[in-house]
Amino acid sequence: MNFLGVPGLSDASSHRGFVEQTRSGSIQHVDDQTQALWNRFGVTRQRTYVYIDDAGNVTVTGYGSLREDVQALLAN
Repeated sequence: MNFLGVPGLSDASSHRGFVEQTRSGSIQHVDDQTQALWNRFGVTRQRTYVYIDDAGNVTVTGYGSLREDVQALLAN
C-alpha cells in the first residue's frame, strides 16, 4: 500500500509546517494548490482519504480513522 499526501487549502510554507508537525516526511506529498487532484476525486475538505485499488476502483471517505479504514480495506 502506498500513501500520498495531497494538501490543497494553503500555501507551500503551511504544507511544510504540517509535514514537520505530523512527522509525515516519510510520505510523499504533492502540492495541489490548484485543487486539480481534489476536484478529480471529489474531495471537499481536509482529512479526506481516497483509496485507489490495483483495478482503479476509487473509495472516498472523510473524517474517518485512517487505521480503521485501511484495516477494513485490507480485510476485503
